[in-house]
Amino acid sequence: MFSFVQYVNSHEDWLMGRTLDYARRQGYTKYTSTLKEPWRLSISGLSQSFTELIHSKGLDIEIYLDEDCIDDPATQFGIREANLHRERGTSLEMFLGMSKYYRQAYQDLVEESAFSPAQKKTFQNLINRFFDRVEIAFCSTWANLKQDHLIAELQERNRSMTNEKNKYLTIFESLSEPAFIIDPDGRIENMNLAGSSCFDTSAVSGAKYYAAHPHEAHFCQEFPWLADLYDNFIQSQRQTLQVEKVLVDREKFFHISFSRSLDISGKFSGTIVIISDITKRKILESKLEKMAATDPLTEIMNRRSFIEAFEQELSRNTRYKRQLALLLIDIDHFKDINDSFGHNIGDEVLIGLVVMVQNKLRASDVFGRWGGEEFIVMLPETDPGQATIVANRLLAYLAATPVHTNCGKQISLTVSIGMTVVNSPATMHPDIIKTADKALYLAKSRGRNNVVLL
Repeated sequence: MFSFVQYVNSHEDWLMGRTLDYARRQGYTKYTSTLKEPWRLSISGLSQSFTELIHSKGLDIEIYLDEDCIDDPATQFGIREANLHRERGTSLEMFLGMSKYYRQAYQDLVEESAFSPAQKKTFQNLINRFFDRVEIAFCSTWANLKQDHLIAELQERNRSMTNEKNKYLTIFESLSEPAFIIDPDGRIENMNLAGSSCFDTSAVSGAKYYAAHPHEAHFCQEFPWLADLYDNFIQSQRQTLQVEKVLVDREKFFHISFSRSLDISGKFSGTIVIISDITKRKILESKLEKMAATDPLTEIMNRRSFIEAFEQELSRNTRYKRQLALLLIDIDHFKDINDSFGHNIGDEVLIGLVVMVQNKLRASDVFGRWGGEEFIVMLPETDPGQATIVANRLLAYLAATPVHTNCGKQISLTVSIGMTVVNSPATMHPDIIKTADKALYLAKSRGRNNVVLL
């Protein structure tokens, strides 16, 4: 007996699925819950009551003429359910009809089990007597109420349900993002205020829901730029889909959420689409990425982002066995410029040097600020001869071209350049940079304004 009770309690999902199957087939889901949890709770409540009844009475749950059933678990469950569903407007006929299919699901569970024929007969009789007790409680609870009480009860419940509907409609209308409920034919069944405002800036809340003759709009016609995404989602088996969409011509970014209705009864099958404008967030992210990757003064690569680009280029050069040149550039006597003209002028000199160097580099060359008055240049696919030409050209150009400051001063400067060329695929970037730094030190020790290749 207890193994059967455990068997029933361990098949909650199976019983729920079978009962829902019968309910759909016989049309009961027309007025029942659309969500899975209430169906699960109804099975859980029945199984728990059945378990308690068996524990209290054992195998003898026959119904005797003079028996006081009021306190047994099956009767108590029946009374609770009768009160709950009667208040919701469920008729006794509908309630008893649906009860027959709950009973049938439990009978099916016994029939499809591995118990012996004799055990099945015993267990099916127990199931029948349990549901008989529940249904007697249904009927007695209904029969003991007067008509005026039933009417008052229904009126109160109707007011409560109206308030509940208004609460969730208000929440739907209050959502800040445009939300659309799309029926299976692709028509916009309802949309909130933010959604209505996409078409009419003077829209008011509830206009779509309460319209006497609502305008029929198809989602894909109203949002042609989402048509492919919507069609792909409908044809897929996915429950949800989250995507980002860019409208290049409008410079707009959107996050689109597609969700299928969770209605397990089949009454309200459709799609919920929420469109979030994330343009401001994307612009901010882009700014933050730029700030993280660039030097704030000169707006060229900072040290960290240069190293990342350098490592990627080293990997590519290793794969294709090509050479790569690295230049470290240091402004000669930069401290004297700061001391003589001030740090603001010093900053303008740094910016001016960057502009001049960029004018002499190729599009494929990578330029960054290494720190202070030091800059670093990577020349992909460059041999020692080519690198020397580029370095000397930079040296001469910078020495011959003064920086024009905002206050009208012209600041002349020279630079020292340390240079190395990568030939060995196994060379790591710290070793390469150390070699270039050593070359820069030699260039400065030799009088500055010159190039040293190591």
